[in-house]
Amino acid sequence: MKKLVGLDYEMIITIVDSGNGSDVVDFAKKAGAKGSTILHGRGSGVHDTGKFFGIEIEPEKEIVITLVPHALTNHILKAVGEGIAIDKPGHGICFVVDISKIIGITQMSQDSKVVEIDDLLELED
Repeated sequence: MKKLVGLDYEMIITIVDSGNGSDVVDFAKKAGAKGSTILHGRGSGVHDTGKFFGIEIEPEKEIVITLVPHALTNHILKAVGEGIAIDKPGHGICFVVDISKIIGITQMSQDSKVVEIDDLLELED
């Protein structure tokens, strides 16, 4: 079995209030993403501070990680941003990180440039 390595992928990271992560996933999927992963965290931004009976509140956040081929990034970014009204203060943040190599995505060869892992290792020698 060939072990493929995807090249030319990007990771879209979206941070939203707890409970809104599934909306991000839905908008990303409608725009062409195959799926996403939701992680849980706590916020500490300007819009995240507050006190309740003198106790500081740290609002829960959801961090949505979506790995996509470079060709789909802008389309998905736009769909997510418009879908969750990210231009409004406190509605979240979304950014993109380049991924130089990735393995483990099942439909990778259909969406992106791929090479066999053995070929990559030979290039290093």
